[in-house]
Amino acid sequence: MKFNLKYLDGYLIDAMRMALFIIIVLSLVNFAHYYRSLNVFRENMINAALQKTTNYTTRALEDVSNTYVYASQILADLYYYKIQQDYDPADILVKLQEKKDSLSVKKIGLVDIRNNLYLDSLGRVLSIDITSERDSWIKDFIETPQDYRYHFYDPDIPEYESLYSFYYDHKIKDENNQVVGIIGIGINYDTFYNKIQGLDEHINVSFLTKDGEVRLPKNLKGKSIYALSPDISEAQFKLIESENQIAWEHSSGETFLSYFHYLKDINRVLLLKINVTEHYNQSRRQHFYSFILGVALTIIVVILNLSISAYQNNKLKHTAFYDSLTRCRNRNYLDSKIIKYGYWQQIRQTGYSMIIFDVDHFKYINDTFGHSKGDRVLKQIAAIVRNCLRDSDEFIRWGGDEFIILLDMKAQNAINIADRIKDHVKNETLVSLSIGITDISVTDSFQSAMKRADSALYDAKENGRNQIKVH
Repeated sequence: MKFNLKYLDGYLIDAMRMALFIIIVLSLVNFAHYYRSLNVFRENMINAALQKTTNYTTRALEDVSNTYVYASQILADLYYYKIQQDYDPADILVKLQEKKDSLSVKKIGLVDIRNNLYLDSLGRVLSIDITSERDSWIKDFIETPQDYRYHFYDPDIPEYESLYSFYYDHKIKDENNQVVGIIGIGINYDTFYNKIQGLDEHINVSFLTKDGEVRLPKNLKGKSIYALSPDISEAQFKLIESENQIAWEHSSGETFLSYFHYLKDINRVLLLKINVTEHYNQSRRQHFYSFILGVALTIIVVILNLSISAYQNNKLKHTAFYDSLTRCRNRNYLDSKIIKYGYWQQIRQTGYSMIIFDVDHFKYINDTFGHSKGDRVLKQIAAIVRNCLRDSDEFIRWGGDEFIILLDMKAQNAINIADRIKDHVKNETLVSLSIGITDISVTDSFQSAMKRADSALYDAKENGRNQIKVH
């Protein structure tokens, strides 16, 4: 009996140890799963909510800009004839007021350089002196090569507070191409701001200077972004002009996602601050319930769940970024993972080259033997090319029978690989390839490098096909 008790005690101790081990393992797995879920949550917020918001804001800016660019040009043509003649300022004021009402804008201003006058829809007629500090903007605009500009006027002088607007200015030129006047349309910033702000009550929109000073909304005007958003560093903010920045902020029990985008036209930084507290807390609650449930389940269930999730994620990624026929990367992968997310900048700084090729007389194959035969040829070519490349090389189907390869080597070295591909395709299939190659420089955009490579491909075709040309 004593033996049995000892045995039972030992069994219970082992079982408790195993149970404790399982609890510890499950806890660690759940904590790891939680942090991974947090990262996924952040990625989803960036790819979903942030993308939706920025697309809306960008469209709003573009819609407003396109409307008033056209309107300012029409008005410039209209008032060219008026200011070339003797006119009654009172008549001009009435016309400006009528145009303001018809366009539903805040203000329309007209600069008559010949008579040194400024007239606007507010009923003002002012003398101007372009050498003065007040009117120096006229001289500055005249000296620019552009006929049109879009800018944000946010003065600190109380006297000019009523002029706080987005402005569209257009030069008025005579038949000798001399500037004789300027027409300007001022958009009420409140209306424009509220249009963007009205997208979602959880989204705050601000406009900042490149030094981080808030200019809109007015209740925050003059404040520093570093005081309002401590999680954005000065070094990070200075990068905004060349690259959009994202920052996460936890303050007073709330969580915010901040997106910074530089608007070159108005020389301001657009800040979208999205309150994601509700989503964040919901994610935490889901983790807590998952943790309690996980302690009661077996390790196999947890591993199975993670395996299924990983499988589904990989399956979705494969569907989104791979061409179903050739199993090459597709254009969506090129746009989303190389051009959009900054991988292109790394490519152009590390001595890459671009190869572009297509199948000679591919249309003849489709027309003569049918599209199913054409598909088999493309699959065969893709398999041959893949065998000639490394796993790290980017092999992309651009469209139809045209393919792109990105290699981390100079074009002179890439010629050897291209030559090997060309020979294998010629010897193992019924077709040949025309190939263009170019180096990718640090100043290249994808489009500029593509243009050179495509030009080299065109040269290869013009010179008889089944050959390689380097731009």
